Amino acid sequence: MLKAERAMDFLKKLAIALTSLLMVAGVVYIIVLSMNSYPGNPPQVAGVPHAPSPPQAEVPTDTVSPSRGAVPPVSKAPSESLQNTPSSGDTINWRHGPLTPGTIAPPELEAPGRWVNPNPFFIAAAKRILPAVVSIHSTRKMPKSFRNFHWFLPPKKDKEGEGDSENPEEEFQPGTGSGIIISENGYILTNYHVVQGAQGLRVVLYDKREFTARLVGADPTTDIALIKVEAKDLPVAVIGNSDSLQIGEWVMAVGNPLNFTSTVTAGIISAFGRDIRIINEQYRIENFIQTDAVINPGNSGGALVNLNGEVIGINTAIATRTGLYQGYGFAIPINLARKVADDLLLYGRVRRGFLGVSIENVTDALAKGVGLPRPMGALVQGVQPGYPAQQAGIRQGDIIIGVEGQQVMSVNDLQVKIARHHPGDKVRLTIWRDGKPIEITVTLGEAPLQENVEVPEKKLQPIKFKNLGMVLKDISEEERRSLGLSSGVLIEKVYPDSPADAGRVFTGEVLLSVNDKPIRSVQEFEELLSRTKPGSVLKLRLWNRFGGENERIAYVEVPR
Repeated sequence: MLKAERAMDFLKKLAIALTSLLMVAGVVYIIVLSMNSYPGNPPQVAGVPHAPSPPQAEVPTDTVSPSRGAVPPVSKAPSESLQNTPSSGDTINWRHGPLTPGTIAPPELEAPGRWVNPNPFFIAAAKRILPAVVSIHSTRKMPKSFRNFHWFLPPKKDKEGEGDSENPEEEFQPGTGSGIIISENGYILTNYHVVQGAQGLRVVLYDKREFTARLVGADPTTDIALIKVEAKDLPVAVIGNSDSLQIGEWVMAVGNPLNFTSTVTAGIISAFGRDIRIINEQYRIENFIQTDAVINPGNSGGALVNLNGEVIGINTAIATRTGLYQGYGFAIPINLARKVADDLLLYGRVRRGFLGVSIENVTDALAKGVGLPRPMGALVQGVQPGYPAQQAGIRQGDIIIGVEGQQVMSVNDLQVKIARHHPGDKVRLTIWRDGKPIEITVTLGEAPLQENVEVPEKKLQPIKFKNLGMVLKDISEEERRSLGLSSGVLIEKVYPDSPADAGRVFTGEVLLSVNDKPIRSVQEFEELLSRTKPGSVLKLRLWNRFGGENERIAYVEVPR
């Protein structure tokens, strides 16, 4: 009996010892895990890539057989180069990788499974692009009524003799933008609206040297311009491939916003193929890259780069209600800008391929009706007689779903793919007709683009609204863009003791919206006012330069 009790005591002690040992082991294990999770050496999450740039985008190839009503794969022809070699004259030697001696290379990645500090990638990309981004200062004629609206620029004092202008209603105003050096001998890529109507252009380099620039050529339909300074051995931007971008990829915007030179901001690619309708041209092409990298007035013409420091876009516009950054910036894809720049240098104008069709996007209902697996392509609504599309046999109701083996997803996508070709090029189109795909080869014509980039300025007449006691005047697209506004009409005059005066509306402000409806012309305001009952109160959103805020709300009663 005694032996049994001793055995039981021994087993109890053994169990307690084992339990204590397990508890100690558990505490040690928790401490080890905590040390591995320390911020200086974070754990690697499975499936998260380490590369500074995402992998190259691929053309979708998932298809089913034609008998099932899907879009079949199209055999791909070799793509044509965007650069042409002229028989004579100057050329742009577009700079691509690999890196040349003396350039800043992206840092090496650590071994797989290890966390990588992203800072060196941003630093290396900034060092690589900054010397190739310039500040462009222009002088242009602007209406005197707008002198107070360049709130981020000091008013320009008239010099002796400048008051004798042919038009006393105009004065010279300064403007700023950005540009990208694309050749060692001084060619610079920028936006058309940066240089439009400029009486003089001055370029300031990253190293503070200054040059007078001349306009080589411009294309209003894509908002691209090419200028040149007389210099040698300039730092040149490395050109990337905008077709390889992916949503979510890190990018950096570089330029001179609000006169803050050589400013770098970071964000991601938010979307592709945005049509924001800011180009007022018949054959416009808007296929913008959307980014949340901070872009403000003055960034126009600057570079959007990937983390390798390669230019993949030209910063062009922002979507905003305040005139400043609100999270939505837009850039022209560099592949399109390259083609335009090459044309401007080789021919002095843009020579763009032309089909001669009117097109619209494919809706879900239309796709179901014609047997497409999903909404894609561009529906042909009309075919112009005697133009390439009709000559090749394209009909109304056809849906263009492919160009040279690449799928067409939208109207913008088709326009860009055709715009990369020149007149006379033979292009293989994939057409969806009668529930199946067919191939048609088209010899492109030349788009009838306006050769003179100086768009004649409309004479905008003011209109008086007696019942409200104010005079409104339309704002031209150029003026509106220079102010960073997407809508608005100018309040040219407010009469004393009028309803507008009682509502504290001031002369020189811009009327942006009425009852939260954007106003883009005086005619729109007139139509809205005609539907307003006497005694109603109008909510006016106004833009001005006074005080800490540049936007305010006023309420004006419509007299009975």
